[in-house]
Amino acid sequence: MHNFPNDFCESTDKCNMASPRTRRVLKDLRPNDDNNHCFECGAGNPQWVSVSYGIWICLECSGLHRGLGVHLSFVRSVTMDKWKDTELNKMKARINK
Repeated sequence: MHNFPNDFCESTDKCNMASPRTRRVLKDLRPNDDNNHCFECGAGNPQWVSVSYGIWICLECSGLHRGLGVHLSFVRSVTMDKWKDTELNKMKARINK
């Protein structure tokens, strides 16, 4: 991973990090108690999501979901991946239940 300054990453497609807006939206979804634990195993502070199902998952379970294939579970990192508006909207519509 490159160490680009924040303004460089926000103004180009060179970095695949979540934008400040994406991080803010996801952070706003976290206060829901159901989103503070991995949907699959219950581990605390999940940093991954399955956009397909609108669930928060831990690193280990994200690997399992990735193994299913994107046609079954499309997985994104809360901080490391770029997000599309449609993906964020799916997460806003769902909670870990």
